[in-house]
Amino acid sequence: RKALRQSFGRLPLLPAGLRHMLPTAAERGFAAADVPLVTAQSGDSAPPRRFSFAIVQAKLSRCATPFVAGAQAAGRCSSRCSLKRRTACCLVLTPVISLALALTLALAVLPLCVQMFMDAATISLVNCSLGPADATGIDVAIALRLDNGGPVAATIRAFDAVLHTQADGAEAGAEIGRLSFPTLPMAASAPTLLSTTSRLRVSSAAAFRAATAPLLRGEASEWVVRGEATVQVLGRSVRVRLRKRLRMPATRMEEMRATDVSIERGDNATGVLTVASRVSFFSRSSLELVQMGALRVHAYYDAGANDPAVPAAERRARAGRLSSSSVRVGTVLLPNYELRAGYNELEEQIHFDQSLGVEAQEAIGHFFGRWLSGYEQTLLCVGPVGNEAAFLDNISVTTTEVLGVPTPLFTGGLMAEEHTVRGWDVTTGASCDTFQQQTGRCVKGAVVYGKAPGRRSLLFRDLVYDAFFDAPFEYSATMRVHAGPLPIKFASFACRPSDKFARLRSVPGMWAFAPGHNHSYSPDPAVAQRQRLADSTVVLEGRPTEGAFFLAAEPQPGQANETDPSGRTGPCVLGLKDVDPFDCCFTTRFTAAACYYQARGEDSIPITASGNATLVVDDWELPAANFGATIARVPIGFTSALTDFRVGINGGPLGRQFFLEFTCEDIAFPPA
Repeated sequence: RKALRQSFGRLPLLPAGLRHMLPTAAERGFAAADVPLVTAQSGDSAPPRRFSFAIVQAKLSRCATPFVAGAQAAGRCSSRCSLKRRTACCLVLTPVISLALALTLALAVLPLCVQMFMDAATISLVNCSLGPADATGIDVAIALRLDNGGPVAATIRAFDAVLHTQADGAEAGAEIGRLSFPTLPMAASAPTLLSTTSRLRVSSAAAFRAATAPLLRGEASEWVVRGEATVQVLGRSVRVRLRKRLRMPATRMEEMRATDVSIERGDNATGVLTVASRVSFFSRSSLELVQMGALRVHAYYDAGANDPAVPAAERRARAGRLSSSSVRVGTVLLPNYELRAGYNELEEQIHFDQSLGVEAQEAIGHFFGRWLSGYEQTLLCVGPVGNEAAFLDNISVTTTEVLGVPTPLFTGGLMAEEHTVRGWDVTTGASCDTFQQQTGRCVKGAVVYGKAPGRRSLLFRDLVYDAFFDAPFEYSATMRVHAGPLPIKFASFACRPSDKFARLRSVPGMWAFAPGHNHSYSPDPAVAQRQRLADSTVVLEGRPTEGAFFLAAEPQPGQANETDPSGRTGPCVLGLKDVDPFDCCFTTRFTAAACYYQARGEDSIPITASGNATLVVDDWELPAANFGATIARVPIGFTSALTDFRVGINGGPLGRQFFLEFTCEDIAFPPA
């Protein structure tokens, strides 16, 4: 309006009579046929001026009258020529008036219209890729959609935009950085795709983290885009300002799982155990991170939240947030990190670090024990850390579900006469003599099968596992002694219900059952045998190799009191420890269990074992005090010799005439 007033105020410089084309006060208000030239704004006191073709016609006629009258007075024109003179005047003045209006529109109205359409336009993110990054900034490949850009095609010249965080109650928050856009065409009355590959020069690391951290937590956010640009429209260059809110989509990494977990190496000097795995996840976001190079994040573990008794949903919720119970256990290295839309699969290394303190050692022990037990667990990852691009540090807090080993550490076992009934002499490596059954000289138990879960071998020592049946059972039994051809009833007893099977442990002499076993022993056979009988370590080869080792069996603490209602917890056979160091219920428990499950049509005994061991990888050790595992439903097979328990003097005719016998026929189970 101001521009129009100024323009018409300069009209005296034009041919005489042009100012009279404006409507007078009496001519304002031609109603239905009038077209508004400028509409009054709110608060204006002056009434709007209106443009009317009828008014223009009257003004043209008025402006031509002096020319016609002069010609008639000079005798150069009759009254008939007045119409021609008026027509000629109109033909001259109309272009002049049109030019004046065009100049007015070009100088004042066009910039206002362009800014108006620019303000009304909306932008939305089509896709965006970030990376690679360095200390000063990060590459950005971004595609934006511009809607409601206006009815006229235009060109937006190259310009710099400033990105800001969202701020409540303010036009924009802190400055994130600056991004350059190239020259971009803008279509008329149609959506326009604005694409660029440029460099985001990060102004504030804190602002960048504040803007991106919510996105990586799965929360949508708004960024503010500000700047000034030159728009080429209708042959003119118009300067406009940009103030737009850009909604950034949440980056949801769904079903992030670590599989194919394998122990790689250990280093006692640094306290670090390196574990390799393959992590996979699915992203539905249009925001991508590409060519980020090697990234490191801190790994946290909540032992309480990852307890196997905690439901999966509760475990993920509790272990997925950083709290006072979260213990840092090491660092996760992602050698070539990328986050793309769709399915992603990355290689990673987890460096478990015992040098982080006692709490870390205990948490690492819980993690490996449960992992080897086959339980799924949740690791919390916070980072990146120590990145060259410092503005990327600690922008992400994610959870990774680490799957347990697909097959348990112990895959099965076997109870047989030579292992369970007779036992092995730890001093000679031969079968135990009937009168040399004392603890420390003779070991009885079961052969256990197992294999390491990864690609390399693992060494265990100090194994102590308590084994349990899947359900308690009770029985009464009679034991007989054969002296010559006549069986003599020796003892009758009852064993109360209990699910305790035995305590299994690694002890010196455990390799007596395997004369060919050689764990880096001496080439001298005599020395090698002494080393083998003193060896109490278990080496499990990497998959798919399965190994076998012997574990000695003994009653669990309190087991004798729990199973024997009479309180007889001493040696079963005549109170002689050299003949039988255990109570009657424990002495007969293996045979009773074999008979019990055989009667149910099963050829193995399912047991669950929970305990501790020292894990050794190279020269790195995880002490037994911190490392515990539970192996569920390990099938323990048995031979027919176990259901026909018979112990006699080794060899000779006397051994065939004098023996202790106990079979399934001597056992009575209560009705189901």
